[in-house]
Amino acid sequence: MRKVIDFMKGHPIFTGIIGVAIGVAATKIFVADTIGKIALMRIILTMAMSMFVYLISGEKSFEKCHLATGYVFKWGLLTIIPEIVLFLGFLFIMVSGNSTVVAGWPLRVLLAVCACIFVGLFEELTFRATINDALLYRFRDNKHIFVWIAIISSLVFGAVHVITGKIFGSPAALGMAALKILSSGLSGLCWLILYWKTRNIWGIALTHALCDFTTFLQSALTEAHVTLGGAENYTGASAGGFGVYLFQIVFSLVFVIILWNKVGKTIDFEEIRKSW
Repeated sequence: MRKVIDFMKGHPIFTGIIGVAIGVAATKIFVADTIGKIALMRIILTMAMSMFVYLISGEKSFEKCHLATGYVFKWGLLTIIPEIVLFLGFLFIMVSGNSTVVAGWPLRVLLAVCACIFVGLFEELTFRATINDALLYRFRDNKHIFVWIAIISSLVFGAVHVITGKIFGSPAALGMAALKILSSGLSGLCWLILYWKTRNIWGIALTHALCDFTTFLQSALTEAHVTLGGAENYTGASAGGFGVYLFQIVFSLVFVIILWNKVGKTIDFEEIRKSW
């Protein structure tokens, strides 16, 4: 076992690929369709991905996690404005009496909070920390490494939300899936910039959790089917669905530009290249 651990520590790309593959496979094979099951699965996966990140980065992985949380969360909140707007629309429908709150909703909301926290932690450890750190440690001398990290991390993060045969059910479903990949990828790019700036994975995970909570709370209050942006949404592609994703994409693209100008340009990439 010691030899295996030493090998994984010495080969970050191998360790990163194994970690991401296990994380993605687990979410696709062991599909959880209730809030409680999602929470349990993500708690287990969060612990697993923490191990992979530690094998890649060692103590550096978590030594700055208590720093700049407010800074990260402030910028992070701005990245999820589209989700907040859609959530306010849902609340308006609830208040207007067009939807009924299910019995036992307080427990369901508590489970939703737990699920979202660990969904955020798991996905940020996997698609931000693991991918970034593995590539950076292996290719830190490549002058374009940060561009490659941004492309790979964003595409993988976007793609895992739509990995299913259902996306090929129709041209409309495929189009919806492509928009979802782009929408999620742009959000992931925003969070990656914040990770580079602060290395505070917990603050980013908190933002991610709040983003998911806007969806999970709807399921907790109405007993709607729980999804994590999966392609089951695309089989019912509609003009409204396309409109929602286009709204998210345009906003996210604008915010990527703003975030890069305000935060990205202050990042010392050469220092990261040397000391990360």
